Amino acid sequence: MDDFSREELEQLYGVFRDQTMHILEDMSEDLLALESGSADREVMKRLRRAAHTIKGDSACIGLDGVTEAAHCIEDLFSQVSEGEGRIRKETIDSLFEFLDAIREAVCGDEINDISGESVEELLRSLKRTVAEGEVTISDEQASGDGSRIDRIESRREAEKSGEQPRRRYIRIEASKVDSLLNLAGEMVIARSVMNQVGPELEQVLGRSALVGRFNSASAQMGKLISELQKSVLKMRVVTIDNLFKRFARPMRELAHESGKKIEVEVKGGDTELDRALVELLYEPLLHLLRNAVDHGLEFPQERLAMGKTETGRIRMSAYHEGNQVVVEVGDDGRGIDVEALKVRGIESGAITKAEADRMTDEEALDLIFVQGLSTAREVTKVSGRGVGASAIKTVVEQLRGSISIESRQGEGTRFILRMPLTLAMIRALLFFSEGRLFALPLLSVSEIVKTREEDVRHLDGFESYRLRDRFVSLVRPGAVLGFERKARRAFRGADSFYLIVLSAGDKRYGVVADSLIGEQEIVIKPLEGDWVQSDVLAGASVLGDGSVALIMDAGRLFRRSVRYERGLANRKAYGN
Repeated sequence: MDDFSREELEQLYGVFRDQTMHILEDMSEDLLALESGSADREVMKRLRRAAHTIKGDSACIGLDGVTEAAHCIEDLFSQVSEGEGRIRKETIDSLFEFLDAIREAVCGDEINDISGESVEELLRSLKRTVAEGEVTISDEQASGDGSRIDRIESRREAEKSGEQPRRRYIRIEASKVDSLLNLAGEMVIARSVMNQVGPELEQVLGRSALVGRFNSASAQMGKLISELQKSVLKMRVVTIDNLFKRFARPMRELAHESGKKIEVEVKGGDTELDRALVELLYEPLLHLLRNAVDHGLEFPQERLAMGKTETGRIRMSAYHEGNQVVVEVGDDGRGIDVEALKVRGIESGAITKAEADRMTDEEALDLIFVQGLSTAREVTKVSGRGVGASAIKTVVEQLRGSISIESRQGEGTRFILRMPLTLAMIRALLFFSEGRLFALPLLSVSEIVKTREEDVRHLDGFESYRLRDRFVSLVRPGAVLGFERKARRAFRGADSFYLIVLSAGDKRYGVVADSLIGEQEIVIKPLEGDWVQSDVLAGASVLGDGSVALIMDAGRLFRRSVRYERGLANRKAYGN
């Protein structure tokens, strides 16, 4: 490795890490297919070629332990693919241990090697799982000699096997794509400025040839910016199948640990969404899957006694709904006992007995997201502490999404996550409220109503408006964000106002607006934590005229308003 400079070596390590991690994911998927019996001989050849590639690449950069481990895997599948043996379940467990050892060595910030002792232990474990007369494992260890030739031969084997030629790719750091997207966002803002300047020029200069040329050039530039924006967004888009595949291995391990039989059904893997969302959704979805296995699905004996199949089913699906991506995780297990959930809510102090009596089943299910509240019968490694569901809800809402739950006792539970297609731009409704400019995601807006102050009613301490057959609570952004005196004066002094009806999960409420600007595509800019004192604000956006619109989170706005109204009622009750 003395022939490489430090910078070249770091680049080489980076390429090796990315390629090896991708290969390991594919190998894990193939091993699971092998275990389930859905694999064919081509899968075994693919596993051998993958191990061969890792062996050659790791030898190139001097990782002798990784080279030896990959050679053990290649040797096994060379014999199996040639018809000398078959793979047992215990052998697959040992092969996963090999993959884990390689992954642990290469996935960190610094690439390490596998020690010779560890490789020997892994090899002994692999030998113990191979029955006599099935497959023999060679003790021969791979060396670095001829590794470059191995890599060339591996590519030639792939070509001879009749595989379709792969698409050409260029490796680009994610930060560079993000920087390009940020520039595209700035161009969207500049486009808004140009759109406003055109009518102003026409007012000053009249309809002249120069103004016509400016408007024509502005329109053409607007189209090009839109195409550029779409192209850059596509660079950040990946299929959710990349995320779903990562759950196969953890689910296999959970099934073994729990003693339950599990079948995972996946649909909509070709659904596309922002790469950043894929990375951030992994932990919430993994926790939902763990909860489904741990205390959603019954044991085989219980299921048979209930007339179900002994194998529990977990369904993961994704699809587009408007400008949103919907991800669902469901099971056919025991479901959630709503009454037990209400009791736990009362015991924890989250709700009162009177509130529990008034709750519908749909409202009671939302208690599962209250921190510290759990219906698990006992505390296990993955559930029962009452922090998981609330943490999931927090993460989803930070991504400007929403989560809802459906459950029927004895039939199963389904979680529905609705996420924006991208975290960079949104279609928003702009409006003024209490003299300030706000924006709300258009996907949350159900309808807009113009009404008067005398139509407002007070129900249970909340200002409400009767919208057809039901009452909706009123939310005043100024009061929620802390400038309530000005909010009171503006609200009381207006003859009429607009009510922007929003949907947050299964709840509907109305946001008071003095005037409406209209809908517009806006670029989301993050707000510094030291400056922002409210979690209601999801960010800000600079408009074409230079004004700043504060973007509000629909779900958090409602919950903050509820806390505000309750605090106001308590102050009145105690005379403060």
